[in-house]
Amino acid sequence: MAAEEVGKASAHLVLPYNLNTPDVTMDKSVSLIIPVKDPDQRFQKCLAHIARCNPSPMEVIIVLDGDRGQPIPTADMTNLRTIRLHDTGGPGRARNTGAREARGDILLFIDADVLVPADILRRIRNDFAGSVRPDAVFGSYDDKPPAGNHVSQYKNLLHHFVHQNASPDAFTFWTGCGAILRKRFLEVDGFSEEYCQPSIEDIELGYRLKEAGATILLDKTIQVTHLKQWTLSDLLRTDFLRRALPWSRLILRSGPMHNDMNINMAGRVSVILSWLIIALLLLIPVDPLFAWGAALSFLLLFMLNKDLFFFFCGKKGVWFMLGAIPLHFLYFLTSGLAFALALARHLFGTSPVPARDKTKGLE
Repeated sequence: MAAEEVGKASAHLVLPYNLNTPDVTMDKSVSLIIPVKDPDQRFQKCLAHIARCNPSPMEVIIVLDGDRGQPIPTADMTNLRTIRLHDTGGPGRARNTGAREARGDILLFIDADVLVPADILRRIRNDFAGSVRPDAVFGSYDDKPPAGNHVSQYKNLLHHFVHQNASPDAFTFWTGCGAILRKRFLEVDGFSEEYCQPSIEDIELGYRLKEAGATILLDKTIQVTHLKQWTLSDLLRTDFLRRALPWSRLILRSGPMHNDMNINMAGRVSVILSWLIIALLLLIPVDPLFAWGAALSFLLLFMLNKDLFFFFCGKKGVWFMLGAIPLHFLYFLTSGLAFALALARHLFGTSPVPARDKTKGLE
């Protein structure tokens, strides 16, 4: 495995690539790029599954985001190389660095804690060669997360359900397992480097791709196994600080919400109902009749999300479903609080600087 020492990522990309090159569909080469901060056993498993891919990618580029002398797990791959960044700059910068070095026509990004199926390259190429001719493709987590604790099962199954029930004509992008035509990636200057921790850098890229007229395909048959183990504190912190809050800011500066995925109309109404339930519960000492309002609001909340709850029940049983309901209630509360804070800042505070003004990306 060859290793390259790289300092801070360069702001410019100079590659001998003609953006007007005609599509060659199934002959497109694939560069697989993986940012990793702390190589561990999960990453070793990730590499082992990549080694089983048939066909295999033209190259596998590991980008170590912050070199502290960590050993990189080895894998039986001749097409594997490592780029070491001296300081930690976030997954967006790490992916951009890998993209600078990539030679493939298609850039396939995966997270360091996922297991890809052996036929992932065939599926990706088939999508790019299909009738839709997308500029980007992504999939979802599968419905068999190995982490056994309740919070991990809830979070990973929720992600699976959301993607599996979303429109194939996607308005966003996902780097758990997502591929982009290299020419399109270069045209929009890659990922935002605003986010120094894993956040919504993939979603933000998807918004810019759509603004540039790109077609993004959600292929629900492309599924990867997510190895991450969540704790409740990790879940709440990540959902609030790294997902809901920055995504709310992105929505407010990008225009109307899309009626799909996490921000569909049912989700928005569920957020309102969740906070209404809290308000009505607090008013019960004033008048016990408010308890009926809280109960009715909860019933409406359950009905709006019954497909998800019945999915949980079918996969893990009724007790799991009953335990997932309060977790999902917390999810709506944190989402609503984040949007309210972002809206208050948007209306009354200093207007946030657009993400593309705060980062170099691939410009």
